[in-house]
Amino acid sequence: MDFQHEQSWDNLTTILASRITAADAWNKFIDFHEQVVPKSYWNLLRQLDIEAEQMEIVAWLQQLVNDNPIPKGIVAFWIGLVKFADDDKEIPTIYIAGADVYDKDDIDWACEPTYLPEHRYVQPEGLQQIDYVVSTDKENYEFCDWILPIAYCAFIFDEIIRTKLDKKLFLKNKNKIFVSIGYDSGDYIALTPIKG
Repeated sequence: MDFQHEQSWDNLTTILASRITAADAWNKFIDFHEQVVPKSYWNLLRQLDIEAEQMEIVAWLQQLVNDNPIPKGIVAFWIGLVKFADDDKEIPTIYIAGADVYDKDDIDWACEPTYLPEHRYVQPEGLQQIDYVVSTDKENYEFCDWILPIAYCAFIFDEIIRTKLDKKLFLKNKNKIFVSIGYDSGDYIALTPIKG
């Protein structure tokens, strides 16, 4: 069998909507894909230290907002997934930007951010490991390089927003901030909003 984009995306949205822990969500997501295309690397991907990654991301986000207070008009955050060229390789990177408009049905709101904090880029270890592991599978690399990073980050950030974030830091001017995560050049998914 081959991977199917639509089935994988549906699996991602279903698991994300269940609001389970990021570690449990990631394992369910891996289980689903392992049944479709059995590979030895799935076990390596199960071993990612999601809780340690979350602690680092929480510290980064909270420091970012402390150093760069969120302007009053910001109603949404975009968490972008990109790759930066470094010598002969590309490094998976995430960044955060804020916007003073939001539309759940049209991602164009994220194209003109009004909040671009200093130190907004971070290169999570888990993303580096995912990229390294799936790069060994030339046949399925393009698919895995699309679905795995967005799923990994969506599960991690959604749980952070729901249970680990000091929301008072983010909600000084608003009682809710919408959050979406995805690729600057394509697919995205809405996460749980930051709310009191």
